[in-house]
Amino acid sequence: MTRAATFALFLLAATAGGAAAHVSERAIVLLLPTGYYRAVGVAAVVATLLLTVFLPPRAVRALFPAAPGSTLDVGAPAAGPGSALSFLILAGLVAIGFLGPHDPLDNLLPLSLFTLWWICMVALAAAVGNFWHWFNPWAAPLRWAFGGRHRFALPARIGQAPAILGYGLFALYYLGDPAPADPARLARVAAAYWGLTFALGGLFGPGWLQRGECFTVLFDLAGRLSPFDWRARRVRFFGRDIVSAGQVPLSLGLFCVTLLAIGSFDGLNETFWWMAKIGINPLAFPGRSAVVWENRIGMLAAIVLLNLVLAACVWLGAALAGARARFVALWAASALAVLPIALAYHVAHYLTSVLVSVQYWVGALNDPLDSGAHLLGMDHTRITTSFFNRYRTERAIWLTQAGVIVAGHMLAVVLAHGVALRHVCGPQTAGGQDPVGAQPPAQPGVQPGAHGRALRSQLFVAAFMVAYTFFGLWLLASPTAT
Repeated sequence: MTRAATFALFLLAATAGGAAAHVSERAIVLLLPTGYYRAVGVAAVVATLLLTVFLPPRAVRALFPAAPGSTLDVGAPAAGPGSALSFLILAGLVAIGFLGPHDPLDNLLPLSLFTLWWICMVALAAAVGNFWHWFNPWAAPLRWAFGGRHRFALPARIGQAPAILGYGLFALYYLGDPAPADPARLARVAAAYWGLTFALGGLFGPGWLQRGECFTVLFDLAGRLSPFDWRARRVRFFGRDIVSAGQVPLSLGLFCVTLLAIGSFDGLNETFWWMAKIGINPLAFPGRSAVVWENRIGMLAAIVLLNLVLAACVWLGAALAGARARFVALWAASALAVLPIALAYHVAHYLTSVLVSVQYWVGALNDPLDSGAHLLGMDHTRITTSFFNRYRTERAIWLTQAGVIVAGHMLAVVLAHGVALRHVCGPQTAGGQDPVGAQPPAQPGVQPGAHGRALRSQLFVAAFMVAYTFFGLWLLASPTAT
């Protein structure tokens, strides 16, 4: 190298300034061998599917004993002390939303509602059962004010359709509002929602909570996945109530698929893929306000599309098994079988948010009104996110999320197989005849050829679940813009 060249390089290095750079979210995740992890996850779901091929129908029926003539419905919340306590806590949180700090990360209202209640407690209900039954904040006030009386009867044919609409509006607020966690804004929304639900409960009676209040429905369905049957004091297989019920209302199936669609889109709308579709540079994300309508339209499209895709899969399977006459009942029960996938996405998607937000919640609880109080005896709260910057801890977090998603799909495959045996092949008539024309069973509860028909009816739904496993793991590994 000549002296002139050496001098030029030295001069260039000496005059170099800082360079602007940007790294996307999940930067360390991009370093993980996620392709191998996705392959293993999909293989685990396929292995579960193959297990149902060789699992005797008698074994499946033992896991999900029939409840003839039963209809799956949402239980009535208890109007006891727990409900009164929950109402008082909610009132206190709304007051803090108005009077407390303006920063959402310092205010107890958004941290409690979005982190502890909507994320953590829903997951807890799926693990231990529907404890929300005892802490519903409307049951006791409705009993105090109206004593169980009401002016109008809610038409039975609408089922849980109002709850579907309510959850959709909640999702539009959470995903489409420019500042959903703003304390004062959230306080107004929470107070208005409680008041509207209370008024509708007065008009239509406590039954409105079971059919019109979306979070009562959500907690009830989540609790049905729990292996704990507290009333009978026994442990059962996960999701037993979903398969064992003789009838499943169509509206509950729609609710579950809508739940899955919203949860999936909540992750999709942050990815580089979605940003490219709506013409946004993900490395210069302009903020939530720039994508409000795109996200609203995208969420509604996801709900419609996912319902249509699952309905098509169920119809094709029913046609293949010669059970098209049972399509509506089979679709409703199959839609309920995707509930483990929806809740698995719920846990996996928000796990990283919970790891940080819980720390902020402790700090807000220590000084809820930002008055200098130290209710927990802490002078200050140290918030750490260092676990996102280390390969080992980030790998553990990602594998936990992936494991939850794969486990949810594996359980959904088993539930879907149980649903197929129950609604396609089980005795449906008073005379014990199979609805697809088979001879009376040689053994009680098991129709000849039942297994083959069940597998044929499940074929397209199983393919849907395997494909959704790949989609979920891809979503988990994709870089995000927010």
